[in-house]
Amino acid sequence: MAVLTRTLESTLETAPTMRRLVCIAVLLLAAVSGFAADRPNILLIMTDNQSPSLLGAYGNQDIRTPNIDALAAEGLRFTNAFAVNGVCSPTRATLLTGLVPSQHGVHVALPDRRMSGGKSMPEVWSAIQEFRTLPQTLSDAGYATGLVGKWHLGTHEQAQLGFDYWVTFGSGHTSDFYDEEIFDNGRVYEEPGHMTDLWTRKAEEFIRQQSADRPFFLFLSYNGPYMLPPVVLREPRNAHVEYYREHPPAMPQEPVHPNLMNMANRNKLSDIMFKVGFGGWPQIAALNNQDAMINLASEMSTVDDGVGRVMQVLKESGLDDNTLVVFMSDQGSLYGQHGLWGNTSAWWPPTTYDEQMRVPLIFRHANTISPGTSTDFMVRQFDFMRTVLDYVGLGNIEIENSPGESYAEVLRHPDAQRESPAVFHEYVTTRVIRTQRWLFQKAFLIGEDVLYDLESDPQQTRNLAGEPAYAAVVKNMEARLNDFFGRYADPRYDVWKGGTAKLRLLGRDDEIFSQQFPGWQNPGLGFEQTVFGQND
Repeated sequence: MAVLTRTLESTLETAPTMRRLVCIAVLLLAAVSGFAADRPNILLIMTDNQSPSLLGAYGNQDIRTPNIDALAAEGLRFTNAFAVNGVCSPTRATLLTGLVPSQHGVHVALPDRRMSGGKSMPEVWSAIQEFRTLPQTLSDAGYATGLVGKWHLGTHEQAQLGFDYWVTFGSGHTSDFYDEEIFDNGRVYEEPGHMTDLWTRKAEEFIRQQSADRPFFLFLSYNGPYMLPPVVLREPRNAHVEYYREHPPAMPQEPVHPNLMNMANRNKLSDIMFKVGFGGWPQIAALNNQDAMINLASEMSTVDDGVGRVMQVLKESGLDDNTLVVFMSDQGSLYGQHGLWGNTSAWWPPTTYDEQMRVPLIFRHANTISPGTSTDFMVRQFDFMRTVLDYVGLGNIEIENSPGESYAEVLRHPDAQRESPAVFHEYVTTRVIRTQRWLFQKAFLIGEDVLYDLESDPQQTRNLAGEPAYAAVVKNMEARLNDFFGRYADPRYDVWKGGTAKLRLLGRDDEIFSQQFPGWQNPGLGFEQTVFGQND
């Protein structure tokens, strides 16, 4: 930069006016490129519907995940990372915007053309394009950007939000791991092989195209292990199946939760219910089912294989030392705990346990983040965008009205003593505040309030919300919960105050909102169709 500065000063003194202007522009572009080249690459690896308890790094002794475990051994493992919502589209929207669902309007998993219920879907749409997003911000800062894998936040056919490289499939929902329609940088084809292997190959391809002259951001978004029916009830065909048949992994063995049975009883048991994987009955079929657990474990190990291959290519390309690698999942899922299987949309009324909120979170940056470290500092999904921008030197960029806080300093000094913030979580009719000791769930219109003391009752078996001895705790938790959403929720998407959602809320259960709020607006695409920022 000193050489650039001296050259710029010399040019200003000696060149004719027009030539000076051209030279200044060139030199400024070179300076910006120089600044960008100094920033670390970012490889964000995200899995779908995955609890941290499926990983060896988080204590699982039955499921083989040596490559993800190696990331933890070489970096920083968070033991208290939490999702903002119980399903995938809202959590991904939060990850990329730093906003909560009651701000960005994505409250539940979004439909695509194959799941639109006969509604007319626009040719091109994006659920979060009116907001500042992580990929667009990094693209504008000089990063090469790529998405490989699951999207589920808008049109799949073409790149969105500042992504240059774009490979995804035609549905956010996983109906199978084989024979899926793939959208690959303008090409469309059917992939006969396992999609996890395809995403790994495409991530390798993207990395091989990069150089040390320009940083990159790759969002490697695996749609595995994906433990939801009907996929998890099918015969798996990956390379790890035979091992797990011989070495079945342990799984919780608990009776069906009343709320899951309630969802099943509200829906007619039929082939259609099993085919689409919703309505309670498929989840009950997966409960205490060793074959479902073998499926889940084998798909988890298949993802782990991919992580290992991608990390190897990163090292072979000479980009490893200057790459921040982050591993996480979009939200936690239950595979038998509390007698539940799947994510929050699988039972009714919704209820939130600590295991549903927890996600794995590992940061690795060679020679920068201390290897083999862990922290119990509590982080929220809406903190992620601020943290990454701060870590790569873009912390001065404003994310309008985001409740997120940067924990980049935790990455640099994980052993320093600091107080954890409270965690906030929402899923349509439930809102949760979780502190180091308490988990309080507030119900709206349906369900019941819940308070758990996680110190004395980590399994969450005793609801203290109605006990007089804990009235003061409930009052305090509820006040903090109301204060948070009162400060940050956008009235357009605050469904507790008559707001609506983008494209979908609760389907047939939307009537509980229309009855509560006369004139309630049905979910739709009534948001701004302008794109925040642009690619230059």
